[in-house]
Amino acid sequence: MMIRVALSLCALLLLPGISIGQGLITVERPGEPASKVPPSTEVPVQETESERAELKQAEAKEEALKSLAGKEGYTVIPLPAFSYNRNERYWVGALMPILKSNAKGELTDIVAPQYLHNPSIGETFSLNYFGYPSDTEQYSAVVSYSTKIQRDIDLNYKNVAAGGGRYILAAQATWFKNAFRRFFGIGNHALESAETNYTSRETLIQLTAGINLNQDLALLWSERYHDVRVEEGAVTSLPQTKALFPHLTGLEGAQVFGHKLAIRYDTRDKQLVTTSGTYIIGSIELNQNLERREPNRWLRTTFDARQFIPHYNDRMVFVARFLADAVNGNKTPFYEQPTLGGETTLRAFGQNRFVDDTLLLVNFEERFRFSHREIFEHELDLEVAPFVDIGRVMGHFSFDKLSNPQINPGVGFRVISQPNVVGRLDIGYGKDGANVFVGLDYPF
Repeated sequence: MMIRVALSLCALLLLPGISIGQGLITVERPGEPASKVPPSTEVPVQETESERAELKQAEAKEEALKSLAGKEGYTVIPLPAFSYNRNERYWVGALMPILKSNAKGELTDIVAPQYLHNPSIGETFSLNYFGYPSDTEQYSAVVSYSTKIQRDIDLNYKNVAAGGGRYILAAQATWFKNAFRRFFGIGNHALESAETNYTSRETLIQLTAGINLNQDLALLWSERYHDVRVEEGAVTSLPQTKALFPHLTGLEGAQVFGHKLAIRYDTRDKQLVTTSGTYIIGSIELNQNLERREPNRWLRTTFDARQFIPHYNDRMVFVARFLADAVNGNKTPFYEQPTLGGETTLRAFGQNRFVDDTLLLVNFEERFRFSHREIFEHELDLEVAPFVDIGRVMGHFSFDKLSNPQINPGVGFRVISQPNVVGRLDIGYGKDGANVFVGLDYPF
């Protein structure tokens, strides 16, 4: 869950032996057409801003590593690694992907030891493993240890076409400590001067089963267990959350059981480097915190819709996104509430900048590819993307509360290594000033 790395795109251009179509492996052989498989689905459904950002970075890293695979046997390529965001500052280091391909040139395994340095938590050593027993099945294991606070064990399994393509199965088991969590207070008017830091120690177990109703529509059911403990944060320049907000619901920890039903409609041409189509997902989840005896159940509803419209001879793609997320109930822990801020919502702010029971968000982005190059026999596109993010949090929804939203104009610079590796630098501006994100993958 806590994978943080942006691979050097120059290094990604060296060995384009395998491409990834619709999120799954497409094998290309000289003189033969590429064999294709059905598109994958995104499971399990992620709800919080931090979960979405971490999942997108992990998936983008995996796709980048896949693109390095060469001919039959083993491929070993040392790579630099760098990423930056407001809450964590910079990560710099290196990784050594070892990729194994079978006699057909199909990628079967990736092992990637990694070293990163961060000014707040020191040195981090990680071992990443990804396995691909078939075109529709994959599993992974990540173990990470930092010299200060940060820890991570992450196990994942996913089969998006079990039973001959009819069913979806996924499982996740994660234990980690994130030393960079932030809390500013509840509501749309939380002040930057109230910023606090805490470490979140979490255990997450999630099981998902679903059915592909047709090529574009899927129904998913998830069971979730989430144990959270709030501990002292690593950012010594900030006050601790427990000290500044001693009565905040959730500081005592939580054991959350959740039962979620989701429906997903997806007509995108590609899952990662999308140029056309529609993506809509809606979910409803019933949760209960077993740490409390008094009534503490809450219902969470989420609706996320995105439209991709190509134009100007397909050199430009207009992207519109709408997100609504709300909890209704009693004693919801603050880390289970909807949040705004971060690389996938309000890009002028760090993660978890605004927290409340309801959030509304719209994003508009115009992606313009202004240059196409071929380097080392591989296609490379340069893209600029002006954007505006508009959103706000509130208690219960009311039209009267739609005034005074957070408005974040900005511009993104992207390098696309075809078919589906994206490196990006996004600069957003809001009431707290300018903010920069450097990493992999599109924001949405």
